[in-house]
Amino acid sequence: MKRKNIEKDFEKGKNGQVWIETAIYTLIGITIMGIVLSMAIPQIEKMKDNTIIEQTMTAMNTLNDKISQVEQSEKSVGKVVFTVGKGYLEIDSENNSIKYILESTKLELSEPGKEIKKGNNIILKTEKYGSNFNIILKMSYTSNITYDGQEKTKRLNAGGTPYNIFIENKGVTDINSKTQLDFTII
Repeated sequence: MKRKNIEKDFEKGKNGQVWIETAIYTLIGITIMGIVLSMAIPQIEKMKDNTIIEQTMTAMNTLNDKISQVEQSEKSVGKVVFTVGKGYLEIDSENNSIKYILESTKLELSEPGKEIKKGNNIILKTEKYGSNFNIILKMSYTSNITYDGQEKTKRLNAGGTPYNIFIENKGVTDINSKTQLDFTII
């Protein structure tokens, strides 16, 4: 009788041990997956941001080419369809420049504070932003840039709908003997 009780107790302990082992192995597995994901997700985000920067540089080169075409003849108009997937594009009339800014990314694309020329007219700059970085792509022009006929800044935020950017050569202005390029967004 004692032997049967001992065997029953042993079987009960064995079943409990199986459940404890299962729970421990499950926790170990979940912990390992969490560690792997915590290392992989930031790298995936960096790769996505790098792809966005490359696509934006291509789009900005297209925009720059259209601006160069429009600059060649007075009263000409050009159109570029521009999509901002992440970050924002800024038409800065006061500084006669167009900038794309990707804020708060883990991607350190270049040495912070150094400007690098990319393509025909793009200057790339990475700035430290806390523990992250801001990446700036900038195109500067000698023409006088305006937005809707005014010296103001227009910001195009990220969104699913592409922007239709129209550029019109208004000719040479008497004020500063520069060609005036007027931007309109639809």
